[in-house]
Amino acid sequence: MRFLGTVADRLAILARHLEAENAHDLDGIMATYVERPVVVINGRAIEGREGVRLFHQRFGFGGDGSFAEVHVEERHRHATAEAIAIEQTLSGRHVGDWEAMAPTGKRFKVAVCTVYRFAADGLLQSEDVYFDRARLREQLLK
Repeated sequence: MRFLGTVADRLAILARHLEAENAHDLDGIMATYVERPVVVINGRAIEGREGVRLFHQRFGFGGDGSFAEVHVEERHRHATAEAIAIEQTLSGRHVGDWEAMAPTGKRFKVAVCTVYRFAADGLLQSEDVYFDRARLREQLLK
């Protein structure tokens, strides 16, 4: 796949995306994606605008999800011509059902690695997100 624009252009879109996530601005998040985005969470693909929007909303990036006070903090960034990978810390508080677990009100903080890929127009085409679900669950059950 050939990318148009510069790494700086893709970094600007990514900055808008991360700012929107931390502001819990669902419309802002979705404005950074192509028409048919794909988000893969630990190998499980979520495809299309409706699915990606619903995922963000249900998790807590859009307000009333499984988690409140969701925050993504960047630790390290690795940019190449094809992708940008970011090592992050994801944190929040468990306020709604998540994976058949009733809300505990507990806080969590987990390491996440996300690989962002971009379309020719510079918008986000896909995200591959990796994190330790067992570590997150463990923190919610403590």
